Amino acid sequence: MSRDPQRAASQFFGGRACLDFANTVDWRTSDNPQELIPDYATFLAWSVRRGTMSSRAAARLKALADADTAAAATTMDSVLSLRAEISKIADALRDHRAADLTAVNAMIGQTPPQPSLLKREPAYLHDLRGDDLKEPLWPLLWSLTAVLTSTDATRIGCCQATGCGWFYVDESPNRTRLWCSSEVCGNRERVRRAYAGRNKGKPQRKRAASRP
Repeated sequence: MSRDPQRAASQFFGGRACLDFANTVDWRTSDNPQELIPDYATFLAWSVRRGTMSSRAAARLKALADADTAAAATTMDSVLSLRAEISKIADALRDHRAADLTAVNAMIGQTPPQPSLLKREPAYLHDLRGDDLKEPLWPLLWSLTAVLTSTDATRIGCCQATGCGWFYVDESPNRTRLWCSSEVCGNRERVRRAYAGRNKGKPQRKRAASRP
């Protein structure tokens, strides 16, 4: 997690596309969460960066969205709804509670079968045509179903850095991962804790009264 929204939107620490999608709220557990996909065009750009759809399909969808801004806005309602559901499911799984899948199952029921795959270095992409504004949601739902039907569901973790709240699949041998990124949140949290430890028990200086 980064304090720079543009950088944060390009950081993928979740290990699975659906969790990286849930992490498009920066500082999720803070008092001032930061939205990283405020509109449909930004969502498309994020999808291309994350590798859930091709730039060709995204360009076609961008043209459709520009031609029908009302439909794009309605689609964004679905985008944010799915993200909220994934976050609730991830929170339930990491707390070892049963997840409510009612809303997600309804979305899955409206999703077509997975299409064939395209080779795109360094991995593969679903061959989405760019005909339906909801297409970028489909790979995220497929990713979520893969998580829920595998041992990934027992390995969901949440960054312990103050205010972060980003999710990840904990693939460490003893499931001891604490941070979305040891280099980002881990370093920041270690510095914060060290500073707090050095100042623990020190008398607090009185602040000068402010002028009226």
